[in-house]
Amino acid sequence: MELSTAPNKNGRINIYTDGEFRFAVSAFVYRSFPWRDGDEATEEMLAELKAADDAERAHESALRMLTARAHGEKELYRKLRQKYDAEAAQSAVDRCKEAGLIDDAAFAAGLAESLCSRKGWSPERVKTELIFRGVDKNIAENTVEALDIDRDSGIIKLLDKMKITDDSPEKDKARAVRRLIAAGYGIGEIRKHLNLTDEQ
Repeated sequence: MELSTAPNKNGRINIYTDGEFRFAVSAFVYRSFPWRDGDEATEEMLAELKAADDAERAHESALRMLTARAHGEKELYRKLRQKYDAEAAQSAVDRCKEAGLIDDAAFAAGLAESLCSRKGWSPERVKTELIFRGVDKNIAENTVEALDIDRDSGIIKLLDKMKITDDSPEKDKARAVRRLIAAGYGIGEIRKHLNLTDEQ
């Protein structure tokens, strides 16, 4: 198969074999390979070129995600896998780690602090969320322990946010109970802060 190329309107390079379009790659990736128009192309060569471009695009996506906010290693990989194959996603994550852009412990600490201060979540709920985001269980546990979360303060914060008092209607209290349970608090400790009927 004879290789030929042409720039496209997106600034990428269209790759053709025997005049048939195959795929497009970035100019940077194409120039990193020694093949040029008129060379004999094989499927293995094309696969290598396509894989290199996928890895580069995954890396660019990873950088955009990390610029928007911090990510844990597994969370970043999981997001990249929504668009890229496993090899490209892992390559992007590895490059970001090597550049010092991923630090699971720092990510966990920042996220845990945000969940406590912004949402008033309980330690158990925070730990569950960290693990769900791909943080190692030991890191999640150590992070939550280091925060020394005041459970009563978390409950009070959520009740204040919902404007719930002892005089609030029962239906509003019931809504508050559901939200507090979702935040990881037990019904016993919730009752300490609200005058609840037996049905709640």
